Amino acid sequence: MNYTDAIDWLEKIPISFNSNYNQYKFKLNSINSFLKHLGNPQNSLKFIHVGGTNGKGTTCHLLSSVLQEHKYNVGLFTSPHILDFRERIKINSVKIDKKFLIDFIIQNKDYIINNKLSFFEISFALSLKFFQFKKVDFAVIEVGLGGRLDSTNIIKPIVSIITNIGYDHKKFLGDTLEKIAVEKAGIIKYKTPIVSGEDKQEIQNIFEEIAIKNFSPIYFCDSISDFKSDLKGPFIKKNISLVIKVLNLIEPNLNHKKTVKGFLNVKKNTKFFGRWELVKKNPKVIYDVGHNFSALSESLFFLENNSRVVFGTLEKKDQIDVLKSFPKDLKYYFCPVESKRGMSVAKLCKNAETLNLNFSSHPSVDDALSNAIKESNDNDTILVTGSTFLFTGLYA
Repeated sequence: MNYTDAIDWLEKIPISFNSNYNQYKFKLNSINSFLKHLGNPQNSLKFIHVGGTNGKGTTCHLLSSVLQEHKYNVGLFTSPHILDFRERIKINSVKIDKKFLIDFIIQNKDYIINNKLSFFEISFALSLKFFQFKKVDFAVIEVGLGGRLDSTNIIKPIVSIITNIGYDHKKFLGDTLEKIAVEKAGIIKYKTPIVSGEDKQEIQNIFEEIAIKNFSPIYFCDSISDFKSDLKGPFIKKNISLVIKVLNLIEPNLNHKKTVKGFLNVKKNTKFFGRWELVKKNPKVIYDVGHNFSALSESLFFLENNSRVVFGTLEKKDQIDVLKSFPKDLKYYFCPVESKRGMSVAKLCKNAETLNLNFSSHPSVDDALSNAIKESNDNDTILVTGSTFLFTGLYA
C-alpha cells in the first residue's frame, strides 16, 4: 500500500462524515474503544482544545506559531484540508509522515472495518498516535463538529477555547444559537479553564452556567488585541486576543519579543493558508474558505462597496439561507464545487434572482475568477469564498 492507496481507502470508508453525510452519527464509545486498542495515546499528551463556530483553525495556528517561537514542538489537528489530507495533522509546519500514515492504516485496517469507524474518528486517532510518537510539547486539537459528542471531546485539556457561536450545521446542532451554544459548550471540562471570544450576553450566560457546574474558571475576551499578524481577515484581532489569554494561563512568562514574532510569522511557522489569503494584487484577489452563515456574513461585510465575490458551495439549506445576507452592492460569480454534494449553479442563481442580487453563472471556479478579474479595475477586490472544495483546483 502506498500513500495514494491509503488515502483512497480512507476516503471510501462507509458511514463516514465525508462520504455519507446523512448517515453521520455522534458517538464517543467507538473512539474511546479505538484509542484503548491503540494504547490510549491521549493519556501522555498535553492538550489545548479549540471549539466554536468560526476562527477555530486560525486560533489553532496562531497558538502554534507563538509556542513555536518559544521552541516548543506543537502538534496540530485541524480540519478540513484543502489539497492534502496530511494538512490535518502537523507538528509545527511539518505534515505527518506518509510512512507513519500508511503503517497506521495497514496495522488497523481490520479493526477499522470491523468496528465501522468514521473518517473523522480514524483521522483523530491517527493524530494522537503520531503526536505521542513524536512526543510533542502541546497538542492543539480543533473540534470537528459541535463539541459535546464530537470525537475530540474524549481528551482532557489544560485549557479549552470556544471562539464564538454562530449558525452552522443546524441539522446536527440545533436551529437556535442557544441550542448550538449548549453543544459547543460540551467541551467545558471539570476544573479546566475555558476561554471564549463570544460577546452575546445570552450565550455568555449559557457558558457561565455550564462552567459553574464544572467548577471551571471562565474568561471572556471582549477586547481587541494590538498585536499584528501576517494573517488577515474579519476575525483575526479577536482570535489574537483569545490566544493571548490562553497563553497567559498556560505559559504566563513567555518572552514578549518572541510572542510578537510568533503572531507575525504564522504562515512561515505553520504553513497555514486559505484564510483571507491575498494571492494577487491589482486587482486584489483573496481566498477564504469561511463557508458558514456567520463567517460569510462577516467576510462580505468586511468588503468595500462594489467588490466582487466568487462563490460555490455544498448542497445545504444553510447555504441557501446565507444568500439572504449577501449585500446587494456586490457582484457575485456563482460556480460549482468539486464534490458530489455540490449545490448546482442553477439553484444558486434561482435564489439569487429572487433576492435581486447582481450575479452571473459560470461552469467552473477558474472561469468565474477569470471573468471577475476581467471586469475589475486594478484597485478592486475579489473574494473567492465558500466550500473548501472550491479551492482544490485553484491551489493545485
